[in-house]
Amino acid sequence: METTLFERGSEWRKWDLHLHTPSSHDYHDKSVTDIDIIQKLTDSNIVAVAITDHHIIDTNRIKSLQQIAKDKVLILPGIEFCSELGGSESIHFIGIFSENSDIDSLWTKLQGKLALTPQDIYQKGGYENIQCDLIETCDVIHDLGGITSIHAGSKKNTIENIKNNLITKMQQKRRILSDCIDILELGKIEDSNDYETKVFPNISFRLPMIICSDNHDIKKYVLKHNCWIKADPTFEGLKQIIYEPEERIKIQEENPDFNFEKSPFTEIRFSSNMDVFNNEPDNVTFQECVIPLNNNLISIIGGRGTGKSILIDYIASGLGKETKSSFTKSNQVTVKRKTSLKDAEQTFILSDNPNIPFMYISQSQIKDIVGNTKEFTKNIRETIGVTEEYSVPFEYKEKAENYINDYFGVIKILEANNTNSTTKKAAIDKEIKRYNDFIINITSQENRPKLEQYKHKIELLEIRKSFYHRLIKREDSILQFEKEVNIDLQELNRIMSNLNLNIPLIDNKSTTDYIQSAVLPVIIKSIKEVQIEIDETKKTFENYSGDLATLLDNVTVYQNKVIEFQQNKKVLEDAEKRFYLIKQFSFKELGEKIKESITNYTVRIETQWKKFKLGHEDYTSEMKHLLSGILGADNLNVTVNVLFDSNKMYELLLQKLDGRSYSINKLKSILNISSLEDYYNFVMQSEGKNHIFSETITPDLRGRLLELFYKNYTHFISHEIIVTSNNKNITKLSHGQQGTIYLRMKLSANLFSETIVYDQPEDDLDNDFIMSDLVSIFRKIKKYRQVIIVSHNANLVVNADSEQIIIAKNEDGVLHYTSGSLEDTQINKMICQILEGGKSAFLNREHKYQFSNQ
Repeated sequence: METTLFERGSEWRKWDLHLHTPSSHDYHDKSVTDIDIIQKLTDSNIVAVAITDHHIIDTNRIKSLQQIAKDKVLILPGIEFCSELGGSESIHFIGIFSENSDIDSLWTKLQGKLALTPQDIYQKGGYENIQCDLIETCDVIHDLGGITSIHAGSKKNTIENIKNNLITKMQQKRRILSDCIDILELGKIEDSNDYETKVFPNISFRLPMIICSDNHDIKKYVLKHNCWIKADPTFEGLKQIIYEPEERIKIQEENPDFNFEKSPFTEIRFSSNMDVFNNEPDNVTFQECVIPLNNNLISIIGGRGTGKSILIDYIASGLGKETKSSFTKSNQVTVKRKTSLKDAEQTFILSDNPNIPFMYISQSQIKDIVGNTKEFTKNIRETIGVTEEYSVPFEYKEKAENYINDYFGVIKILEANNTNSTTKKAAIDKEIKRYNDFIINITSQENRPKLEQYKHKIELLEIRKSFYHRLIKREDSILQFEKEVNIDLQELNRIMSNLNLNIPLIDNKSTTDYIQSAVLPVIIKSIKEVQIEIDETKKTFENYSGDLATLLDNVTVYQNKVIEFQQNKKVLEDAEKRFYLIKQFSFKELGEKIKESITNYTVRIETQWKKFKLGHEDYTSEMKHLLSGILGADNLNVTVNVLFDSNKMYELLLQKLDGRSYSINKLKSILNISSLEDYYNFVMQSEGKNHIFSETITPDLRGRLLELFYKNYTHFISHEIIVTSNNKNITKLSHGQQGTIYLRMKLSANLFSETIVYDQPEDDLDNDFIMSDLVSIFRKIKKYRQVIIVSHNANLVVNADSEQIIIAKNEDGVLHYTSGSLEDTQINKMICQILEGGKSAFLNREHKYQFSNQ
């Protein structure tokens, strides 16, 4: 990287433009040495001083001071004059010359032209009696390339000694200020107010105002107020306060850098040579370099293909911004940034993808955005502070889901088994009556004893039948026993026949006959009698097919059955009530919520726009004035148009319906919805209007409508942001004019914080805006935020008073960068070479303040 003396460009430094040395006839301590002077100045952090002895330029002393100071303090040769004006207290004024002046020749010329040779001074009675014609002397100073200052305000020997009591005196003073004087040296800071409010408005131009030490004894060096100048510590740097009398000079205690908080980038570092693009056969390379960055306005310039845009695009890509090119990533590339001006720098490695907030506008980005209505609307909305698109509110979504589920749940109950609720309730009532009648029948005084006896008789019947079967079984077992025993006895008798022994056989006939003739008939009779009684009881309950013995025990079951039927009926009745409420209120409520939500979002955007125009409540009046100025005098306004796409609505409806039964034309004839108002009337069930529960709406269509109209309405309803300028929709303006308006709004957002990086604004914007407004806007906002631009527009670079110029060069595919200030002669020359109209831009800047650059 080629280097200049002050690579970071114009920065605030303490200057003293009125200092005497022992060469002044009225210096207090003649023993003071040049070393004493330089030491005191460096101890006081003075970086530039004008040596202004009375009616003399001590060339040897100036050279000595410059030799001692070297680069620590800029020594500007100067001289203080006493004029013929001002009456008893003559007016003092000063000439200041370049550090590069041939001071011997300069002093010789001044002596000759202004009669300041030793002989002249002697003849006039010494230094105390010297007076120089103010106008003539100022002309000489300017002819010799110098600039002039004059005592003003409450300072002793002030120009205000020319009183305003006569018109001729006022005209004389005006001529001196307009034609002779470049700088006003005030006595106290309060003097500036009178000049700001009275003098400058009256004379229609302004001059820079300074306060100096006017020191006559370096051992007692004191500054009443610090005089800060934003410039290189050079004579060319000093001249910047003449071109920029408001913004290049401040009289205050603290460094003006800290007047407004910023979060600036402070350095870009390439620690080694490296390729720029990924997989490019004809790649270019960043040269190893360090680029310090100014806190204010940085302009990057260069010829075509020199890498001016590549530099910021590469850095933006590494910091997470979307770019059109695919760049390499390396841990050899770092940026430094301060989160606050008084904080230490933080270093970020680009390959780590650090998240650093800043605004990045790539080349032609604004042109692309304004050419895309949807993207433009989104950007405007986000710019004014509404970051999210309209969406169905969560609470509403839950409620809609519940209501729709409730509706389908009720319909499922009411239309189960393909019958309506009236038929269902009639059937339930019939069953309830049947069960109740039956319960009453079995629990009457007449029938209850019968059922109780019936149960006893059933048990008795079982006992007797059991006894009967037992006797039959026993009789069989007796006969069997008799048979088996007698067979065995007969065999024994045969064996014992020779012994004349014969065991009598068993005979149970009397027993079995008794069972048959006496016992069994009685039992059979008793069984029949019980059975007859049982049969009589059954006749009473002949319609009941179950077990009569458990009938009484099951009364509770039948009663529960009745309760169950009653509950089923209540479910139906509750469903009917819910359906009524759903039909009358639920979806009507949802419809009202939809309209309210859509309207609220509209109001929110329009309200946010009003707040956006007014600025944050913490803004000072100066900040609010700046905001108003950036938004411009175009009467910008933001309104919202709610778009209703009926064609899309019908297409979405048809997607989920039977195409054999429905068509778009049929749906249109059924629904009759063609506008947002029609839709609102439908979903809110407005009186006399078609609605979701109209008889013409079939169940399948109603189901689809509920889903689409109450849950997914954002598929065909959207918000369009309308931006107008002087009541004219900006879509009717040229892309350049649209881009201008868009940029005004983008710059107004986060106006006092994040760095803005903008690649070639002139490509996107209306040229009249660049010339008339953008220069002024950049001049203002750079106080509050760092601004980095790539530009080939000389007026933008020069007249916006860029604090730092970075010049890009491409030498055989190697990109390198030179940086410095506008006042740097090397940078100045390159601007004039690179930018068309560069020289004219500098001349226009100088002529603006009626300063003739010699």
